Amino acid sequence: NVTDWTEQVTQLMSEYETKSEEEGHLISNWSIVANGGCSPIALQVAASSSSTSSSSLLHDKKFSFKAAVTNVILSSPPRLPFFLERTSDPIKVQKSFRTLSGISGKLFWWYSLRKNGKFIQTFSEKNLVGDAANLGEEWTPNCLKAARLHDGRSRYSTFAFLAGTLQDGCAESLNKLKKGSGCTGVVIDFIRGGDKRRNRARSWFWTRKKTKADGDVGEGKDSAVDDGDAPVEETIQQYVCENGNRGKELFVGGRISLAWEDSGGYAKSVMELLCE
Repeated sequence: NVTDWTEQVTQLMSEYETKSEEEGHLISNWSIVANGGCSPIALQVAASSSSTSSSSLLHDKKFSFKAAVTNVILSSPPRLPFFLERTSDPIKVQKSFRTLSGISGKLFWWYSLRKNGKFIQTFSEKNLVGDAANLGEEWTPNCLKAARLHDGRSRYSTFAFLAGTLQDGCAESLNKLKKGSGCTGVVIDFIRGGDKRRNRARSWFWTRKKTKADGDVGEGKDSAVDDGDAPVEETIQQYVCENGNRGKELFVGGRISLAWEDSGGYAKSVMELLCE
């Protein structure tokens, strides 16, 4: 589940703090930036900070970090239901992960990497960027390089994502971060792409019963922008704003992979949000 990912991040943060202190560089505060479906990890890390909550959400507190989390920036955030509703069945998630870790996953990984990553390129053009030209010449080679790390064992993180391990919902984290609930007020802001098309990609292994409001939309991966005459729904930005976590929203060029599509605009937006 999300906690498994969060504990790995907090361990890295703890180790980095220790190393920095040994070198004479104290870390005064942390700012966390996450994209899309990884937003739950960022929120849980912030909620699990000793400075924001007396009761940690993590199972293992061995690697808790010391400095306060003051800012969380989420880019290309999913729709609000993704954050508030648990849409994954733990048993089904485990079963899906076991399936992907077997021959089915090996075949899928082989297919994804064959022909110099043709599938990766096509999928990315269709689902991740506003303009295929924004991918450039390095996107697919970088993806292939990452996919082959550690003798291909990096595939298991992708399999865990596809199996639905990040579909736990973030209601508990958001409640702990709510200003006035024992939290000093972590700032949560957003960066969105100017291309407002929804991402209709979805995992093969988890689905949710479609409702009228959903239309034909893939769950948990799309941006909170309404199509056509669809009913206007509350966004995660509005939700955190009501919680007292500021919720400022900036727009840059691109669709989903904003840090790649508009790196300059993305970096400028991050600095603007952190310095405000």
